[in-house]
Amino acid sequence: MMDDLQGYAARLYRHEGVEPVLLTLQDEAGLDVLLLLSACWLGARGVAPAAVDWVALAGRCQPWRQVLIEPLRQLRRRLKGESGAELLRAQVKACELEAEWLQLRRLAFCLEGLPGADNPCWLAQLHACCQAQGAQPGQARLRRLAELCRELSD
Repeated sequence: MMDDLQGYAARLYRHEGVEPVLLTLQDEAGLDVLLLLSACWLGARGVAPAAVDWVALAGRCQPWRQVLIEPLRQLRRRLKGESGAELLRAQVKACELEAEWLQLRRLAFCLEGLPGADNPCWLAQLHACCQAQGAQPGQARLRRLAELCRELSD
């Protein structure tokens, strides 16, 4: 049985090699990691990219990301290495992660009912996801992420 979005996202993120690819796509291309994880999950389920309104999803995620997640991330990064701020940094990180999990639950609610097939389409979903966010990251990174998704499914 296929994991729900949160279970899949957690397993994929922990899979060797995935975190650095996702963080590079986030930092260099401005992509939303939660949307990328969602694209991977939908690809694993064989959901056709045309069945997903990526523009609407990106639009729904953008305010929460801009107002809450990104400022927490910036604060956490700024606190790195600050003498005496280790506990505060850990608390900010916990808040950032909780905000991301809440957003992922919201995404799951929007995506759960989409029909899938036995034909994984990771790369196609990743392309659609990136296009909706107005980003054109390097093909090699997207292909690598799709390969890592395939490894996880084997």
